[in-house]
Amino acid sequence: MKGGPLGPRFRFWRDGEGQRHVFSVYAADEAPDYPDALAVVARRTPAGSIALWAGMPGETARRAAARVHAEEIHIYVFGDTPPDSLRALLMPRRAAPERLALPAPRQAFDSAACQASRHAA
Repeated sequence: MKGGPLGPRFRFWRDGEGQRHVFSVYAADEAPDYPDALAVVARRTPAGSIALWAGMPGETARRAAARVHAEEIHIYVFGDTPPDSLRALLMPRRAAPERLALPAPRQAFDSAACQASRHAA
């Protein structure tokens, strides 16, 4: 499809299970707002398209495209039985806890002993 007349209008993406799915390609500012679909924000490179974001089509996808300077939004319209692998990309993900990766504080730390050793030197 890449070299044919439909090449610029469609793009295949593989899901996590290796299945190919055909997406319609739109300019980032012209992508339609389909209610039951998946949008992939993509940047064109000489090697091909790179997916940068996936989620609901519409204003959210257009904002994501603007944020990452993407040229295209690729849209997969779900049919009667949408693939679970693609539907899962629309599910909210649990955010990682906002913690620093630091070791736990030592319980046996004695600040008075630390102060005394610094002043003794």
